[in-house]
Amino acid sequence: MKTVDVDLGEDAYPILIGGSSLPEVGEFVEERLGRIDGAVITDETVDRLYGDKLAGALEVAGHDFERVIVEPGEESKSPENAKELYEKLVELELHRDSFVIAFGGGVVGDLAGFVGSTFLRGVPVIQVPTTLLAQVDSSVGGKTAVNLADGKNLVGTFYQPELVLIDPTVLNTLDPADVRSGLGEVLKYGLIWDEELFREINKNQALFEEFDEPAELERVIARCCEIKAEIVTEDEKDRGIRRILNFGHTLGHGIEAGAGYGEMKHGEAVIWGMIGESWISSQRGYLSREARKEIVGILTGFDLPPLPLGLTEDKLLGYLRQDKKSRREAINSVLIRGIGGETTVEEVKDAELVGAWNYLKELGVEEE
Repeated sequence: MKTVDVDLGEDAYPILIGGSSLPEVGEFVEERLGRIDGAVITDETVDRLYGDKLAGALEVAGHDFERVIVEPGEESKSPENAKELYEKLVELELHRDSFVIAFGGGVVGDLAGFVGSTFLRGVPVIQVPTTLLAQVDSSVGGKTAVNLADGKNLVGTFYQPELVLIDPTVLNTLDPADVRSGLGEVLKYGLIWDEELFREINKNQALFEEFDEPAELERVIARCCEIKAEIVTEDEKDRGIRRILNFGHTLGHGIEAGAGYGEMKHGEAVIWGMIGESWISSQRGYLSREARKEIVGILTGFDLPPLPLGLTEDKLLGYLRQDKKSRREAINSVLIRGIGGETTVEEVKDAELVGAWNYLKELGVEEE
């Protein structure tokens, strides 16, 4: 079992990473919070695959709980679903010491984290992520959110979990698109922070195809968590260095919105976004042509989905202005100066974003 500590004073918590650790979750909850009651919020897919295993672990440890199941997919991350969950928690007579376990991928983690952070002004939240993206990124750092019709993650909180438990063995049931989506975030960490990690993932893509090297997989996941923990510890509320974690997300969120939420995986859109934002970095003279070509060559080798048909320049810019990273209509983007090197967050012009979009369309094939 590997442990990564997120050192946030009174809000500090451990990230526990270990293969086949899911059956021990009840013990970890008891060690952290005592023997208490609560709710497990999950989706239909995860509950079918692993719900009984998690429930058995909680029952053995003596916890009283109920499973609350939502439909899988981005559509579940809505204010309407949050309201239904609040009503269910009231029905269950949960109290300030009751736990909410977020058991699923990024959608469930964001939704359950948001509900837990706001119900009774905040109850203990435990993240048990089941996708690669959630394990290396979204379950760590305390960001919670629901979507609005106008954009993704427009309503949310910063609320740190009590515990994050990561069991890489559950990744065996992911489909290739979900694996690729998680790899987008892993590659991001390499590009903004750790060149060795970036090159290692490129050389050892098979690690994420068969998942038959659990120790190596745990090590990679732990490294991503270490990077995020270090950044979050320095900037919990996303006002400074934490913004570099948005590399690829400015254009990526626009592409994801243009495809229709749920049609393209978040991490896949982020990979397209990193290619585009690398192009902007190169155009500004921050990133050498050689480094950009290497990055593009590696990122386009991940069998990316086609770009969305009908996403015009005007529509793209409209989505970007609605994004929560925008400031007073200015669109900000993370720009890089090398692989694993210096990064900056700067305002980018419409012409640069349009240029990056046209560059992406030359590389990719628009969906028919």
